[in-house]
Amino acid sequence: MSASARPPTPAASPRLYVVLTYMPRRTALIVGSLGTVRFERGWYAYVGSAARARRARVARHLATGKPLRWHADYLFAAFPARRAWLVDGALAECELAGGLAGLPGAERRPVRFGAGDCRCAGHLIRLGRRPRRADIAHAAGESSAVRAFGRRAPSA
Repeated sequence: MSASARPPTPAASPRLYVVLTYMPRRTALIVGSLGTVRFERGWYAYVGSAARARRARVARHLATGKPLRWHADYLFAAFPARRAWLVDGALAECELAGGLAGLPGAERRPVRFGAGDCRCAGHLIRLGRRPRRADIAHAAGESSAVRAFGRRAPSA
């Protein structure tokens, strides 16, 4: 079979992740190019993707004392990440963020957070309550696999 006759290679499934943090009080933070951003008290889920080295990327989000490069770095420096999930499936980053924003009481806030390389409303979702793995799976869709990252955390 010639190279031109080969069937196209399907695009690799996005290698997504969700990192969770909690803000115990209303807060204003300077977030890089977004400037001063006001956050309400509550749970926040950040949706990201990594074409390769996803575990290293998530570990970086969970680490302290790192250089502040991305919007998420500013958030997690002020309010350390509490939990993370790896999400494998057919969704793209923006669609997973949209699925999370569709959960009861959820909204994308602040607008454009983490969306410097796309045109969606943003990749940070303020949630109505602490999400569980089942909530992440529901937002990701039936064909997705969701698993906790790192140490085993208590069910929430």
